[in-house]
Amino acid sequence: MKIVKLLFIILFYGAQIILSQKAVIDQEGIYIVCEKMPEIKGGLKALSKVLKYPKEAKKLGVQGVVYVQFIVDEKGKVKKPKIIKPLGAGCDEEALRALGKLEFNPGYVQGKTVKARFTLPIKFIL
Repeated sequence: MKIVKLLFIILFYGAQIILSQKAVIDQEGIYIVCEKMPEIKGGLKALSKVLKYPKEAKKLGVQGVVYVQFIVDEKGKVKKPKIIKPLGAGCDEEALRALGKLEFNPGYVQGKTVKARFTLPIKFIL
């Protein structure tokens, strides 16, 4: 009986902690954590359709990940994209080009669309 009560208490308070996660806003007023984060329309499959391996990177055998950070506005538009971890050999430019072709579903807080900061790792593998 004591074990059942203990398990109930752990589950009850654990669920409250998980459900009480709040949105986090940075100093610019942009959400870095929101209830529903932005999503690529069509998922990662949409990214793979628009992403092309740069000729220079292919020639040099360059592989790795480019990290792109940007803001998804309330309408799902990408704003202020920047490379935060470059790879080089044309991969950075290709990541930015491909990102510009994507459409996003915006982030939400309390049922309203919000600006959200998003970091997307883009893999280049031969």
